[in-house]
Amino acid sequence: MIATFHRYGGLNMALPRMVRIKQHFDAPVVADLPAAVRAELDQIGTASIIGKGDSVAIGGGSRGVANIAVVIKATADYLKDIGAKPFVVPAMGSHGGATAEGQRAVLEHYGVTEETVGAPVKATMEVVEIGQTADKLPVFLDTYAANADHIVPINRVKAHTDFRGTVESGTLKMLTIGFGKQHGANMYHRAFFTMV
Repeated sequence: MIATFHRYGGLNMALPRMVRIKQHFDAPVVADLPAAVRAELDQIGTASIIGKGDSVAIGGGSRGVANIAVVIKATADYLKDIGAKPFVVPAMGSHGGATAEGQRAVLEHYGVTEETVGAPVKATMEVVEIGQTADKLPVFLDTYAANADHIVPINRVKAHTDFRGTVESGTLKMLTIGFGKQHGANMYHRAFFTMV
């Protein structure tokens, strides 16, 4: 590298030659998303786990799941077909202004309403403490979800923007922070930063 002086004063560094490149990644497309959801639910034996008449809280998050309304509807339809009683709860921690109305509005923005997914949407910021971690941290759960027979989180796994750790952003985050509402978000965001 060559250093030169700029005529208006100051040191200029010559930059190495650069080349613009593009990289294309395979981006498979699911042709029939509802059928894919049904196949996955069949594969894990959902019908043998969830019984007729069982209530099921489907967690709809704010994590940018593509086509989330389609996925939630397909999940709700499947659960109704096996005789269960699904409903949707916002599972998004403190998003939506940390209010039930705000979280319902986030779901509506994603196209998730009772009419579009064919299941009731029950929004609350109330939680119950269902236990503690080995480190004595309380575990909170949305009141509606806590009263359901089963919980189905709809989420995606991705790297977290604020920290790097063994557990970043996926099912465990959805369950602890998403379903934990404001209490879970406060508790576990603080805990993550002290552990990392």
